[in-house]
Amino acid sequence: MIRAFGANMVARGRGSIIGFSSIRSLTTEPGQGVYAATKAGLVMLARTAAAEFGPAGVRVNVIAPGPVDTPLTAPIKADKRWWDAYAAKGALGRWARPEEMAGAVIYLASDAATYVTGSVLFVDGGWTAIDGRFTPA
Repeated sequence: MIRAFGANMVARGRGSIIGFSSIRSLTTEPGQGVYAATKAGLVMLARTAAAEFGPAGVRVNVIAPGPVDTPLTAPIKADKRWWDAYAAKGALGRWARPEEMAGAVIYLASDAATYVTGSVLFVDGGWTAIDGRFTPA
């Protein structure tokens, strides 16, 4: 998809591609090896695309959310102890709402980010700032 959409943007001489990764591209926990590897792989794919498309004026960046309340995280939400444990590990002490990712997307897609490419924007409530380690009850 990056190559397909990127080719059209390269032909136009401008564009912004935004991928979604995860905090797991930087930090992981037991049992998350495959998930973490794919999220880290997406970061490097985006950085490579940024290097390849940049000379044509196309920017490629990644947003890396922390815990977000979505259907994917419903199994964690079902166990209050796990839900609370994850919430407690971010500096803001809570899970994100999906709409809280919108500001990052708007920024990276806008002219405010014309010199931003090959970057990862962590939208994680401070999870990676304080490392996110925990032992659930």
